[in-house]
Amino acid sequence: MKIKSLLITILLATSCYSYADSESKQAKLNELVNVMDMDSMVEQMYSQMEAMMQNMSTQLRVQPSEQEIFDDYYSQMVLIMNEEMSWAKMEPLIVNIYDNNFTEKEINDILAFYKTETGQSLLLKMPAVMQESMQISQTLMQASIPKIQELAKNLSEDLAKSRNSQ
Repeated sequence: MKIKSLLITILLATSCYSYADSESKQAKLNELVNVMDMDSMVEQMYSQMEAMMQNMSTQLRVQPSEQEIFDDYYSQMVLIMNEEMSWAKMEPLIVNIYDNNFTEKEINDILAFYKTETGQSLLLKMPAVMQESMQISQTLMQASIPKIQELAKNLSEDLAKSRNSQ
C-alpha cells in the first residue's frame, strides 16, 4: 500500500512539474513572438505579396479595358489571403512550430539574442534579405523552367512508350 501511495505521489509531482515547465515554455514562446514582432513581419510579407500580385497585371498584359476584371480578381485574392492567412490563424501554428523544434533553453537563448541591438537589427533587416532571396530564387527558377518542362515531356513520352510496349 505504501508503494502505491509513493508511486501516485511521484506521478502527481512529475505531471505538475511537467505542466509548469510547459507553461513556462509557452510563456517564453509568446514573449519570443512579441520580441520578434512576427505580426508586423507577416504584414510586411502581405505587402510584398500584394506588390507581386499587382505586378501580375503587367505580366498578364492586362489592357485598360480589362483592368476592372483584373481588379475584381485581385480584390478577391487579397480577401482570401487576409482570411486564410491572418495572423490570428498563423500565430498558434507558428508558436507550435517553435515549440516542436526548440527546447526552452534554446528559446531563452534566442530571446536573449533578439533583445540585443544586433538581434533587433537582424529582425529589421530580415524582411529585405528575404525579399532579395526570393527574387534571386524566382530568377533561378525561371531559368530552370524550360529544362524541367523538357524533362517532364521526355518522362511522359518514355512512360507512354513503356506502357505501349507491354
